[in-house]
Amino acid sequence: MSYRLEVRDVASAEFIEAYLWYEGQRDGLGEDFHDEVQEYFDVLRQRPTGLAKWRGPFKKVNLKRFPYIIVFRVVKDTIIIYSVFHSSRNPSRWGHPR
Repeated sequence: MSYRLEVRDVASAEFIEAYLWYEGQRDGLGEDFHDEVQEYFDVLRQRPTGLAKWRGPFKKVNLKRFPYIIVFRVVKDTIIIYSVFHSSRNPSRWGHPR
């Protein structure tokens, strides 16, 4: 089963901010970040339920190359992406998504 993907505005803004920061560090690095996030989105679309829960119904996946965490929830046939945040941020400060 392939799931639909819905990216919340906050997650989109976090992603864009990280992309721009990486691109500013080195030409093409932002694209590398983009590609890795997209790869994880593709994996989530195919098999999101195999990942461990994080907080209540929320799950997370850690990127391999970049220090970012994708926080998501599976609701029926939809994966809702709530956050793409830097792992140095205190995860306990990650609030309850809306």
